Amino acid sequence: MMSLGWVSPRLWPMLLVLVLAGCERQAGGANPLCGVARLAGPTKLLSEFEVPNQTLSEPSRQLPERLVARFVAGPTAPAIVGRTDSMLVIGVEAPPPPGTHPGFGVLVVDPQDRAKGVLIYEGDPVEGAPHIGQVSLGSTTLPLIGIQVDPGKIEDPNCHFFPDSVLQ
Repeated sequence: MMSLGWVSPRLWPMLLVLVLAGCERQAGGANPLCGVARLAGPTKLLSEFEVPNQTLSEPSRQLPERLVARFVAGPTAPAIVGRTDSMLVIGVEAPPPPGTHPGFGVLVVDPQDRAKGVLIYEGDPVEGAPHIGQVSLGSTTLPLIGIQVDPGKIEDPNCHFFPDSVLQ
């Protein structure tokens, strides 16, 4: 079992809220394991930028018109995919969750070069990762970086980051 001794007791209530925020309703109720997976997976994804030949230096040419965007440890939203010259523009069709300060987006592409979706993080982009476009959140524009990774390395198969139902 993983130890969370590094977490201050004062932060436990906030950690619990974040875990539960990542939970989606299932037929049997909330699944707290999805909340944990939605915290651990995005952290794991950022570490994948250290693996050679996974960081995208340019956007994929095979992008759908719409993708799912997920605010890390938060809700999903539909997004529109567009291009300006050689840059990709992802327009998220929802505001960020209250109290968050989005800093950058990561386009996630699987090994077959299919775009899975965009994760939106707080903070600064991964150092050294080329900007392949922008994420538009209302009047705010964020840098977009990209990675090609097997989704099985970063998400629980029962708790997808980018559910297709968001686009329907």
